[in-house]
Amino acid sequence: QAIKMQVLLPHIRKALKDDNTDIKMKVLVIFRKVLGHLERKEASCIAVELAEELLPLFDHECSQMRELSIGLFRDLVEAVVQSDKTKMNNNVQRGLIPLFLHMQEETDSVAK
Repeated sequence: QAIKMQVLLPHIRKALKDDNTDIKMKVLVIFRKVLGHLERKEASCIAVELAEELLPLFDHECSQMRELSIGLFRDLVEAVVQSDKTKMNNNVQRGLIPLFLHMQEETDSVAK
């Protein structure tokens, strides 16, 4: 089923641009579940593209959104294969300062 879902991921990813926080959070959960079922090489390509789109969500007003986006970002970084590491490192570098600042987060789950 994850392979079938892979075809839909570009369309689902568009929902990250939606203004509705609930929709965005559901999209993050879907990506986390689907990526967990893909082969690492398949997940790697998606991970690099998706990681960039998660960066603005680190500063979202909703703490649950911040927690989901940071958790998915961690999973994406771990999913990357060697051939995509350079591309992913650029996203990681851009996300380091926001991630560092969230270590002081009042919401414990986000700070972790």
